[in-house]
Amino acid sequence: MPLDVISLSLAALLAVVLIGVAVYAMRAKSKARRQQRQLAAIRAVLLDYFKRSGVEVAVSCFRLPDSSSFTAVVESEPMKRFRLSHIIEMTLREHVRKACGLELDKVYWRFPVKQAAQAAGATADAKPDEHSDEYINEGLEHYRHIPKPEVEELDWEQFERAAIASLPKKDEAQ
Repeated sequence: MPLDVISLSLAALLAVVLIGVAVYAMRAKSKARRQQRQLAAIRAVLLDYFKRSGVEVAVSCFRLPDSSSFTAVVESEPMKRFRLSHIIEMTLREHVRKACGLELDKVYWRFPVKQAAQAAGATADAKPDEHSDEYINEGLEHYRHIPKPEVEELDWEQFERAAIASLPKKDEAQ
């Protein structure tokens, strides 16, 4: 009789453990799905915000572990209107809070310069592209007038002579 009680108790304990594991797995999946929906909602709200202002951007969002707020990464061409991006960031936070009811903690900005090498080599009288922004053109205008350094290769003996010649002489040092 005691053997039946022990085996019954172990079977009940095993059932409780299995149910606990199943509930934990379902909650983890549910939490992951909810987070993916929240990330998609924030991304859609941010894309819509910029689309309404006539700017095409790429947006990605994530949540750091053990954090209740979200972080967004916005990638756009360099534009003069984003010069004060901290002001836009405050507006974005408020917009996400109102639209989604979620907290956007940080916004990181990335402004890749793809045409810098081509534009820097362009002549001064070249007409700017109609899709380009004045902000990047202003920066590239200054870049065109920076003198380019000249580099030439020397052999080792010339380097040693130049290095020895640049050392202070013993008479001059005292």
